[in-house]
Amino acid sequence: MRDPILVVGGGQGIGKAIAEAWPDRTTTWTRHTGVDATDPAALRAAFAGYQSKHGAPFALIHTVGDFAEQPLLSTDRPTFDHLFASNVASAFHTVQAIVPAMVAARRGRVVLFAAAGADKDRGMLRAPVYFAAKAAVIQLARSLALEVAPAGVTVNVVAPGLIAHEHSHRESQQRLAARVPLGRLGTPSDVLGLVAFLLGDGSTYLTGQVLTVDGGLQA
Repeated sequence: MRDPILVVGGGQGIGKAIAEAWPDRTTTWTRHTGVDATDPAALRAAFAGYQSKHGAPFALIHTVGDFAEQPLLSTDRPTFDHLFASNVASAFHTVQAIVPAMVAARRGRVVLFAAAGADKDRGMLRAPVYFAAKAAVIQLARSLALEVAPAGVTVNVVAPGLIAHEHSHRESQQRLAARVPLGRLGTPSDVLGLVAFLLGDGSTYLTGQVLTVDGGLQA
């Protein structure tokens, strides 16, 4: 796999691990690199520069998405707005800025990130607004998959469970760790194999799917 990868939100956690797995072919965008994924103008400007050097990316991986663990009735409006901006608006603006070039190139893989359980038909007491935002990301991905399939572009969602890294919410994860049948928290390396599969030749006929990596988490 030598084609270029663009990781939006690759400054920490899973996104950082993905970028580090393929360093010779990955470009990473974060606020620290001057690209705010919630700002459509910033994304368009950044992609104009990227496209002039690399053309359309083969893979677009979006890992942006802040987390907040608060009951629904005690979630204030700024927190609600931030979670939807970080998770949903950033994904929406990113695919609008970049995927048309992939469609024009008639190839590519789009990988968005949700959360284990966000696609299930059940409520989420732990972090309801966060899971609502991730459910919206899943619906965007499923719709986008249908829209771009005729051009040979696939769109799939990775839904991690309790993945421990330097910026994860350890208190929450430790509280829920006993619900993981495999008996441990996950690590970013547990997600990398799935991402590699989605970028590889074995996934060319897979699109519009939510793929969960959670050790069997019983939420």
